[in-house]
Amino acid sequence: MAFARKWALLAISVLVVFLAAAASLQSVYLLDNGEEIDFDDVAGKWVIISYWASWCGPCREEIRILNSIHRDRAKHNVIVLGLNYDGVQGEQLAQQKDRWGAEYPDLLENPRLRWDEPRPDFIPRTLIVDPDGELLTAIAGTTTRNQILSKISR
Repeated sequence: MAFARKWALLAISVLVVFLAAAASLQSVYLLDNGEEIDFDDVAGKWVIISYWASWCGPCREEIRILNSIHRDRAKHNVIVLGLNYDGVQGEQLAQQKDRWGAEYPDLLENPRLRWDEPRPDFIPRTLIVDPDGELLTAIAGTTTRNQILSKISR
């Protein structure tokens, strides 16, 4: 009986590890514009993900900065994405983005586990993913256009 119990525990442990690994390998995420982004298909491009919320004053300035990078995305070979910290979606998200003037799409799911990144303690927080799909840096607090461009110009 003890032998069977040990095997059952081992099998459960292996299953848990397998499921955790599978969850971290998710590559396709929904966007608020109805499209999807597949992080396995954006190889060769920089990806900027900015956590924001409607109650975050510094996020408003960062949205302006990210809008300008988004407009120049072809020049910088970059994809700019927002991620609402409070998980707001649908019409409420559209209204908040319209009010703040965000021009780039928002992720509807948080891809942070792809890079073993914890949920941010405060915002704004900006993740910069390199063209190989690896997390280059996570910038805590307000960032500048020059800070971001210096990271993606490597």
